[in-house]
Amino acid sequence: MYVQLVELPGGAVVGRFRQVSLGKDNKLSTLDAPISGAASGEQFVGKIEAAWHEGGVRAFSGKRMPGGLIQLTGAGGLRANLRPAGEDDETRALEALRQGAEQATAAKEKAEAKAQRQKSWRKRTEALQGIVLATLRYNAMQSLSFRKYTDYPARYEATTAKLEDLLAQVKAARGDTGELIGRRSTLTASMFHTSIDETQHPHIEVRHAYEDSMREWQRLDELLVAASKVCQEPTPPDIDTQSFKKDCGRVPQLTQSLKTAGENSKTEFFKIRDVYQRELSKQEALRADAESVRRGTP
Repeated sequence: MYVQLVELPGGAVVGRFRQVSLGKDNKLSTLDAPISGAASGEQFVGKIEAAWHEGGVRAFSGKRMPGGLIQLTGAGGLRANLRPAGEDDETRALEALRQGAEQATAAKEKAEAKAQRQKSWRKRTEALQGIVLATLRYNAMQSLSFRKYTDYPARYEATTAKLEDLLAQVKAARGDTGELIGRRSTLTASMFHTSIDETQHPHIEVRHAYEDSMREWQRLDELLVAASKVCQEPTPPDIDTQSFKKDCGRVPQLTQSLKTAGENSKTEFFKIRDVYQRELSKQEALRADAESVRRGTP
């Protein structure tokens, strides 16, 4: 704060009021307004004639103190003890204020940059944690989805046995009467629907479960490969990345365990598929045999 006062003959006082302050945005703002007033002995009163957007006119009073000091009080919380100074003093004070503003701005930008890095690494850590958990879940559960269908091979074999029994009934119904011809047609159609309902349709579930398992294996493997590359990048020294590094240490082992789980899942599903293909081939041969009998062809 700088106040320039000139006492004129007759006691009138004129001058300027200048206040330079540092705002929340670390930018300097200046209030520079004329002063007018009157003095009587050591006392004087006046007004700071600022524009309305700078607070408007403010009244103040002052008192000369020993040593050339001036004590000011006024509206809007104005309180100051001023000492004599020259233009050089003002220049130095303003320069110090500017430097302080620059330092504060630099500190703020540095803090904001660090906060942004923290946010970025927090997202990386959360993403890596998600990959780790998903891989553990696949290894423990989804790669074992074939267990839901372990009784299906026996069902396929039972269906084949059922078709063999139906074929025997078709062969036992040989003859040219309408009743026998109708019975052969009914039995042959029953073999067709039985194969579809008890072998082909159930295996669609198995195939979908296998495809889901393989897709998840591939997805997680790609994520782990990408994570491995990210884990090789240097971490910032001013950010806490311990959790990230800990999960990075698990990536190689998880990659291997994922491969083992995926290969095991594929093998077990293929066992079910192989029985399905074998039994379906038998069932198609039985149906073809029944159809030949139904038509009366050798």
